[in-house]
Amino acid sequence: MPPPAGQHRRADGAVPCRVTRRAYPDRNHLERRDAIRARLISLGKDPDVAERRCDAWEAEAALRDLKRDGDYSDAGKLCIDAQCAARRRPPS
Repeated sequence: MPPPAGQHRRADGAVPCRVTRRAYPDRNHLERRDAIRARLISLGKDPDVAERRCDAWEAEAALRDLKRDGDYSDAGKLCIDAQCAARRRPPS
């Protein structure tokens, strides 16, 4: 059976599900946050420091009234990278 219009089969034959992005926005946000946190840890940051940097970004984003979408995560990554480059300590 062919996939629905606008979708393509993956190499393993499965049809990707596009519903999860719309149905579970909080899960997507948490997955993006975990990815940023894991990246910081892979760069040698302490897990607690990485968590505090993510928390600080979320507080900053809330002050800016930003929506939690792909741009939110990209802006968070850039902000956290800038903070790390400037060697600013995350809030305690």
